[in-house]
Amino acid sequence: MKRWLLSDSDWHAILEAVRPLPKGARLARARRELAKCLRDYPGIRRDRVKLRAAQTRWQRIDKLATDLYAMLAEEWCQKRWRYNPLIDDAFKRYLLPSTKVITETFAMQMRLRKGKLDPGRDWLYLSLLDIRINQFHGELKASTSANVRFVRAAMALVLPPDEVPRVPAVRRIVRALGRGRALGQFRYDPVLGAQRPWRR
Repeated sequence: MKRWLLSDSDWHAILEAVRPLPKGARLARARRELAKCLRDYPGIRRDRVKLRAAQTRWQRIDKLATDLYAMLAEEWCQKRWRYNPLIDDAFKRYLLPSTKVITETFAMQMRLRKGKLDPGRDWLYLSLLDIRINQFHGELKASTSANVRFVRAAMALVLPPDEVPRVPAVRRIVRALGRGRALGQFRYDPVLGAQRPWRR
């Protein structure tokens, strides 16, 4: 599969946003990681309506598969149909476990998106700031305007203009992360980057 790359003009806009460039900035790696981050975001950001429709669809598939297997098992038990180990194996080892995992995954994604929660957007914030800090050698400080410019310039490449966060909003998030606070489901670790907080 061909790797998605930032266009030269988009990359130039990013570089302008973070000038002056700190010494030791790893620009080639920064460009690769930024391209991957922005490429992955649309897949992570799930529309609630589409997500709910997919959840309903897979709940129905799971119920149909479970009911069908129960009917087949009854036929085998009553010896009205010859037992087929391949069909039994396909249901027990593959189909039923897969439908359970998929329906549970959709249920979890719906829980994560209750109210104003947006884990995809939180992930994008943290991933961009991780690139800014580790590849551009920036610091996680709200007073550093290059952080705000970088985040807004990068988000403008994947979000509609009216959804790009305003300067005060980005500054609040940078300040909170710099103080070690979590952003939704995530917390920023200076070594590991964006991490989900451990929960018992």
